[in-house]
Amino acid sequence: MRRREDHEREQVGWLTWLQGQLAERGYDITSARGGDKARLAQDAGIAPSSVTRILSGKVPDLDLQIALSRFLGVSLDELLIRTGKAAKTDFHHPQIESGQSAVSSEKPLTPEELAALAGVPREDRDWFVTMVRRLRKQGDAHDSAAGGAAAEG
Repeated sequence: MRRREDHEREQVGWLTWLQGQLAERGYDITSARGGDKARLAQDAGIAPSSVTRILSGKVPDLDLQIALSRFLGVSLDELLIRTGKAAKTDFHHPQIESGQSAVSSEKPLTPEELAALAGVPREDRDWFVTMVRRLRKQGDAHDSAAGGAAAEG
């Protein structure tokens, strides 16, 4: 059974980690004016009051952890571990143990999700998204042309 001190230490670690993640993405959540807190709420798709509660040290519920996971581009299990809601031993990751990483999803990632997962700085994200879309269009056009030639051939 976990001790209260361990849980409190994990909460402090979680909040420090979250603040670092947000700072890396260009959010100044320490400002008393709170403009970036409102922007964070909008960008993450969560209520401003939820942002306030989270930044005051309250561990978010599962729904908010899911929204944060998607927004930050980190796995839900990582958030559950960081918030103290689960332990590393609760999850089995054979691809991590073998040194490989993988993305599993039922839908293709959007260029915006790719940018977040790749850690592209906020100021470069528009450029990144544009380039990914262009590459996808070129790939689709190339696949169509190749398929047409193969069908004729």
